[in-house]
Amino acid sequence: MHMGEKLNPELEMAIYVDRYNSGSSLYLGYDKLNDEWTLIIRHSGNIDNIIGTVVNECVYLLAGFAVIKIYTYNISVLQTDSRILYIDKSNHYSYGRLDNFYEKYISCVGDEFTDRYGLTGKGVCIGVIDNGLNIRNVEFRNDDGIRIQSYWNQNMIYDPDYPNRYGTGRVYDHDEIYALYEDASYISETTTTHGTEVTSVAAGSNIGVAKNADIVMVEQLLDNELPDTIGIMMGLDYLVRYSMENEQPMVINLSYGNNYGAHDGSSILEMFIDEVSKLSKINIVTGSGNDGAKALHTSGILGNVSFVDLDIAVSGGVNNFGIQVWKSYADKFDVIVYSPSYDAVLYLTEGQIVTGASSNNTGIYGIFEEPSPYSVNQLIYVFFQSEKSIEEGIWRLRLIPKSIINGIYNAYLPSEAYITGHVLFENSSAFGSLTIPATAQSIITVASYDHRLGTFAGFSGRGFTTDNKYKPDIAAPGVGVTVAFGDEFYSVADGTSISAAFVSGCAALLMQWGQIEGNDPFMYGERLKAQIIRGARPVETIQNYPNRYIGWGTVCMRDSFRGLIV
Repeated sequence: MHMGEKLNPELEMAIYVDRYNSGSSLYLGYDKLNDEWTLIIRHSGNIDNIIGTVVNECVYLLAGFAVIKIYTYNISVLQTDSRILYIDKSNHYSYGRLDNFYEKYISCVGDEFTDRYGLTGKGVCIGVIDNGLNIRNVEFRNDDGIRIQSYWNQNMIYDPDYPNRYGTGRVYDHDEIYALYEDASYISETTTTHGTEVTSVAAGSNIGVAKNADIVMVEQLLDNELPDTIGIMMGLDYLVRYSMENEQPMVINLSYGNNYGAHDGSSILEMFIDEVSKLSKINIVTGSGNDGAKALHTSGILGNVSFVDLDIAVSGGVNNFGIQVWKSYADKFDVIVYSPSYDAVLYLTEGQIVTGASSNNTGIYGIFEEPSPYSVNQLIYVFFQSEKSIEEGIWRLRLIPKSIINGIYNAYLPSEAYITGHVLFENSSAFGSLTIPATAQSIITVASYDHRLGTFAGFSGRGFTTDNKYKPDIAAPGVGVTVAFGDEFYSVADGTSISAAFVSGCAALLMQWGQIEGNDPFMYGERLKAQIIRGARPVETIQNYPNRYIGWGTVCMRDSFRGLIV
């Protein structure tokens, strides 16, 4: 029996199954010792009166969202409150990266552009949510000093002497950052360089697109070195509030992606993005993801006559993963799960939540949801978990038709970034391999292309969304791009996060021209996105636009400014 449509199905499954495994993504956000969950809710109206009773702790976010801590036994009580619209759990996200002459010239932001238009991002803020920043790198200072205005390290132990509204980590202001810089100190202890690379492309003083933009860094709260939904949403909330309180236009660079959701903009993170995007003069930019060649998505059409098999190759050493199958609610079909030895280990039909097991004690859990308040599609979720290792080989989900009207289905596996080993579809589809939040309506979604060869980058996630919206919006360089490294060195990097950073810098230039210099006070949001799209250039190897590979084309600031400045 379902606990209700208000509840995230993965959370419902975790509570129903009650087979805690500390390394399982099913229990991300769960404190076993206290039987307490950290969750995301969407609410209507004031809920102060349930804090301290039903809810242990609450951090209000913008637009009617909040992060709460709650005991498991109180979740069912929370569902009965009419002010609570939806209860979600956190999920892991992976970085949009693979493992000049600067490339900004390829995006038409060379010396000629700068000399003609005088645009450097000055007066605009670029907010970056990533895994940290080397504050001592030469790309983040200029003759006026260090350009980082604020730095929220979510990974530091919270100190009440330095309070913040989220009760997490430590926020440093500009003076504190400068003092640390002068003292040859650092804020971040991360050993990875992704955040430094991304920020240097968007706003580096030498290699960046917007070389004079202010910088605000949110060092993402990491769980096993991977970010999650709650930390990202709090980071977005912090940056939007910063823009509002300082009355400063802002571009937010969000280089993350995962596969949890219908890929139509209805995930909790995407809804939050769409709502907060309306609250200030901002634009949010993300990459299309790097799953284009990873065999993590498949799709097809199920008819009324015969079944369809989804074959999943699982290597050794994998101890948990989930598969999501999204379908039209008009269609009716059942699901049978077969183990590699071809034993039927789970049978799932609409309205059920069931458990099964294979011969080597791999636990299989299935839930067949009804549509949520935010998506017309229906989710079938099957989760595999083992104390040691899931049975290696080909697992099979068989879709058995009962009454088919539409027949279209899309299935997703989680990013390889947080799975030990490999889990892949045998018959995958690269089309539809965008990661979330790239399918959000308000976001600018950026694909990668190889500017050296003038071709699409094969790793780049491909559109369209499952409800056939045009995504990605635009493409930018994403192969062999010059990035900052260490205190004063440079390296090269690949990935759609790097491409997104290019477009974040370009958006800052448009904001400077429009809002800071007073040419167009409405140059943000959808208007800014349209202006970037208008200047897009085609790639010789791709004929039709918009397309699933690079959207409307490759970013070109010079062409985007034609008609704005003569």
